[in-house]
Amino acid sequence: MPAWPRLSAMNPLSPPPWLGHLASGLMLMLLAWLCASIYWALTLPTSTPPVTALETDPQRLAQAIGAHHLFGTADSTGNTNSADNLSSATGELRLIGAIAAQKDGRPAYALIAIEGSPPEVVREGDEVAPGIVLQRVLAREVTLLHHGRSRTLSLPEHGNP
Repeated sequence: MPAWPRLSAMNPLSPPPWLGHLASGLMLMLLAWLCASIYWALTLPTSTPPVTALETDPQRLAQAIGAHHLFGTADSTGNTNSADNLSSATGELRLIGAIAAQKDGRPAYALIAIEGSPPEVVREGDEVAPGIVLQRVLAREVTLLHHGRSRTLSLPEHGNP
């Protein structure tokens, strides 16, 4: 007689022998998944906050720059390079900051304060005050056109607030 087990000797209610190996393998995979989840939860950085919209309105941007004194504080003396002062028509003008154009075709802006009012952003070619046009913006000075005459406003030196 062959050494085959007899079918009648097997218990129909007992599980097959490979089922224990399958259960052990599934439990090992579940344990590996849990360990990996815990590892990544502890080592990954927290999610970054969403990016907020950038301010693009030049007027509000100028007020924010002026409020934080990013360009320093302008002194009322030494800001004008011409003997003829612009204060006769509009009050004293002060150059707070200049944003010169870096590439051709890009606009240049200046942050100019008129005595008694908050600083305003003025684009090159626009009016600063009635009769005063911002003609040119350089890195540390601007040229204003007032009744056909050019006048220059400069930023104060680094040591002079």
